[in-house]
Amino acid sequence: MANIFITNYVIEGEKKELDALYETMKKLQGQNLGQMVESLGKNPDEVMCRGEWADLERQGDTLRMTFETAWTPCYEVTNLLKVTYPSLRIYYKAEEPGCEVYLKNDAEGKYFPETEADGHPFDLMTEESEQEQIRLIRAIKEGKIKLEPV
Repeated sequence: MANIFITNYVIEGEKKELDALYETMKKLQGQNLGQMVESLGKNPDEVMCRGEWADLERQGDTLRMTFETAWTPCYEVTNLLKVTYPSLRIYYKAEEPGCEVYLKNDAEGKYFPETEADGHPFDLMTEESEQEQIRLIRAIKEGKIKLEPV
């Protein structure tokens, strides 16, 4: 069974792009992330998109939602969103409490101010570290890396 990540997103960008993404997601509400990937013109079998979203909300100049995904936050989906809607800036914090993994990319704490100093052990992710996680998960899925049972 996969470890489940709960990832909270806040997305900024041009109003027309936020509105377009919001309308797409609202229309697909209740579907899985693969449906969204397909609606954005990509094959879900080629994008790591195992999961779903909830709590979709257009709030001021932002779009907010929560993804529930397997193994890792859905970096490939958010990368696809940035390609499709170039003005987007996507902030997140992700938690997998079972393995005590806490990640975020909001270095300034604009939306997710939690820090280790106040008891929140979030590791700061960069685009480079996200890409490394994508490579690692793909290698595991393809059998290039074998995991030992614990």
